[in-house]
Amino acid sequence: MSFNDLLLIVGKDTAAGERYALELARLRGAALTVTSSGAAPSLPALIRSELPSNLLDHMREDVENTARAALEAFAKRATEVGITVETVMLDLSTGHVSGEVICLARYFDATVLQQPDPAETDTANLIEAVLFGSGRPVLIVPAHQGDAQLRTVLIAWDEGRPAARAVADALPLLAMAERVEVVMIGDRRGDRNQHGGRLVRHLARHGIEAHMTNLMRNHGGVANILLSHAVDVKADLIVMGGYGHSRLREIVLGGTTRRIIQTMTVPVLMAH
Repeated sequence: MSFNDLLLIVGKDTAAGERYALELARLRGAALTVTSSGAAPSLPALIRSELPSNLLDHMREDVENTARAALEAFAKRATEVGITVETVMLDLSTGHVSGEVICLARYFDATVLQQPDPAETDTANLIEAVLFGSGRPVLIVPAHQGDAQLRTVLIAWDEGRPAARAVADALPLLAMAERVEVVMIGDRRGDRNQHGGRLVRHLARHGIEAHMTNLMRNHGGVANILLSHAVDVKADLIVMGGYGHSRLREIVLGGTTRRIIQTMTVPVLMAH
């Protein structure tokens, strides 16, 4: 894992994610590819079959024009700050944008997406799809995020497989941080201290000095505890596993993971 080849998903009102991706590409010296999720309506096959073909053609043309304009505008802004990007147009006419994005994301080190914003662009479905379907990490950027910085990075460690995957994927970013903190949340202070120490030792073998913090679980829930601590220590990034549960042959976000995505105030790198 190198974080040298990044994919950015743009849409309507995704300026925060765009700024973050540009700055991260600059910091890493990474190649940046951008695509647009468009605004293709998700219509059941039965309804699509009943619509006049010329109406479908107009809908398809509008979606493609909107996506193309978004890509051109971003490429122009990137050039202005000295970064060359590659643009990729997806087939947005089918209404299965998530599947198109999943397949594309598999060819990159990570995908940058903006946090869902109920008042603007809802990216929740795309985040869920890429997190569980691409086999690659997602870097979720708050809707009101400033520039990318990597001074303090928190690792939310629970010994789970997704958390282990996230740490492995994030190693290049952890190596750039000034301070790395392994955070474990338990019912008593000092819970699972030994296991957190093992992760600190593992990171040290990668040349990354990390410190461990044990936080007590309370009635506020794991997500609130973690995000509150991130504010207290002025964290620039949270690294954590993205958890889900099965529902009718698909994986959907678990409660804590969804809560983090909805209320995060710092960027979060998730892997599953």
